[in-house]
Amino acid sequence: MRWQEVVESLVDAVNAALEVGDWAEVASLSADLYMAALHVGETELAELVQDVHWIANDALAHPLEVEKVLSP
Repeated sequence: MRWQEVVESLVDAVNAALEVGDWAEVASLSADLYMAALHVGETELAELVQDVHWIANDALAHPLEVEKVLSP
């Protein structure tokens, strides 16, 4: 699999994990996506992915606050 295909596959996987609120999966996948994005020279994408990674880690560290924000 080419690196660009790896990036695309990881983007899809991160999006799917975000849709279901699986923060642990987002944190794990975003670390891989960050490295893959850097490998193909997508520095802007890597910066955005790094932010998503930090958000996921914050969500894991503070689940009650996240639940309050996401609750209607």
